[in-house]
Amino acid sequence: MAAIPELKSIIAEIRISRQRHGIKSSALARASGISPSAMSKLEKGALKPSYELVYKVLDALDDLIAEQGASATISAKMTRSVISVSIIDTISRAQEIMKKNDISQLPVVDNDGRIFGLVTEKSILDNPEEVTCGKALDFSYAVLGSDANLEKARQIIRNTQAILVVKEGKLIGILTKADFL
Repeated sequence: MAAIPELKSIIAEIRISRQRHGIKSSALARASGISPSAMSKLEKGALKPSYELVYKVLDALDDLIAEQGASATISAKMTRSVISVSIIDTISRAQEIMKKNDISQLPVVDNDGRIFGLVTEKSILDNPEEVTCGKALDFSYAVLGSDANLEKARQIIRNTQAILVVKEGKLIGILTKADFL
């Protein structure tokens, strides 16, 4: 049984991170509440896991890393000056902003900073210039708080366009793959 592709890459990143921090597979299994055999099968790809199981292991790994004092939060890497568009801006306007700032996605927010989605390069290619950003939303992003663990963010960003960072429901930062390069 093969894992769902995005879970497969998260599992690979879990193994790499576990090894990087010197955490034994059996210790991670204990902390996750699963058997060492299940952990071994998970890392070898011999187990078809659920999202729930993978994120349970991921949370346990974050806790073990934090116990070592090696935990950093995403606020250390996120871009705080987020360039965004409103739901009434046009695709043409979004395209201008993206070109001018050399970025590949823009959060779409309301006047209070609440997130509606993203406008991505794909959104621009798939929609006429006069369409509003609110009608061309892409939902391939994650949302985390600024105190979220950086290792967890590193694993999540592999499968999404961006991580939008929020505080009290409002956009305060963005984290993209480029932030990890």
